[in-house]
Amino acid sequence: MTTTNHRPFTYPDGRIDIKSKSSRSGAVKYTDYAIGKLIENSRNKPWFNNTIFILVADHCAGSAGNTDLPLWRYQIPAIFYAPKILKPQNIDKAVSQIDLAPTLFGIMNMSYKSKFFGTDVLTNKKTLDHHIFVSTYSDAGYFKNNKLYLLKPKKEKKFFDVKITKRGWDGSHEQHSDQYEPAELEEAIGYYQSASYFFKNDKFKNFKK
Repeated sequence: MTTTNHRPFTYPDGRIDIKSKSSRSGAVKYTDYAIGKLIENSRNKPWFNNTIFILVADHCAGSAGNTDLPLWRYQIPAIFYAPKILKPQNIDKAVSQIDLAPTLFGIMNMSYKSKFFGTDVLTNKKTLDHHIFVSTYSDAGYFKNNKLYLLKPKKEKKFFDVKITKRGWDGSHEQHSDQYEPAELEEAIGYYQSASYFFKNDKFKNFKK
């Protein structure tokens, strides 16, 4: 965690040319500085060539929007950096934070048993299933086949058609809809209920190499 993307945007003075507590631009610039400093300070360490740096966000600035769950506000960067291990490439499929751990273990060629809901996006990138999980507060979302399934408290459900443009999701292309696929709705409920059950009953502790 380098700094916060929330007010008052505090960070150490003297690191960049924007004063602390002044703006989000300062927080973003300090984040860039801090990540660069981390990498440069690590280059001469004996462990650098065997280290995989993973940089990821949680949501964009202003995750609130005009819809219940503005999917386009959750388009975040995820960077795997290991110049001696990984060749540069871009993955432009729809993936989630839950895919980070399986992808990391795939890079490390680890064999393991787990209850991960994600997938190794490098191994499966040609046939990657376009589903992602996104949530905010008490709303749990599931995106698949250009449809956002929103599960809300008291068993309320909403559905949105979400169009993906060349630049990704666009807030103007997220429209409420009464049409949905029953099987995908059940899939969404099943994922979240399973995760809740595993967590409440300590079932995630059975991770094994």
